[in-house]
Amino acid sequence: MVTNPRVRLTVRDYLAIPEEDENRYELIDGELYMAPAPTWEHQESTINLAAMLRHFVLENGLGRVVASPIDVYLSEEDVFQPDIVLVSVERLDIIHSSGVHGAPDLVIEMLSPSTEQRDLTIKRERYAMFAVKEYWLADPIAKTITVLRLRNGAFEQVGVFAEGMSVETPLLPGLVVDVGAVFDYYVPQN
Repeated sequence: MVTNPRVRLTVRDYLAIPEEDENRYELIDGELYMAPAPTWEHQESTINLAAMLRHFVLENGLGRVVASPIDVYLSEEDVFQPDIVLVSVERLDIIHSSGVHGAPDLVIEMLSPSTEQRDLTIKRERYAMFAVKEYWLADPIAKTITVLRLRNGAFEQVGVFAEGMSVETPLLPGLVVDVGAVFDYYVPQN
């Protein structure tokens, strides 16, 4: 019996997806994943957090912050679309018109039911493998932010921050993120 080996896709395959295809895709370890559009709570929380980070980073000349959709090219078989990325001023050369070509200093994923398992497992592993310095997992339902810091090639949990708490990080000295303000979103009635 002959088995078919798994076909591994590359950046070239990813870039061949027609622009009129409005689905959201990520290429993770040579495998293509699709996700539905995020929820209202997800998007408002993402905008709130991105605005806080962007304001602080620009005001202090520390780099650039952008919210998804933006392609982050980590290898020939890994193209992610994290919800928020920060690239430090020392590494701005990894930013191109087509996206970020290399590991951002900070990646933030806003958890969604459709992508949460990938964010907590394979994406966490891949971000560590490509040396993302910090990985934040923000949960708009639990209203928490989990901060993970890279150490010896793996992420260690720094803490889980909830409403009434603030996130601070040595990656961005002086930054204080009010968790309650991140998750201050309009609740749809339907």
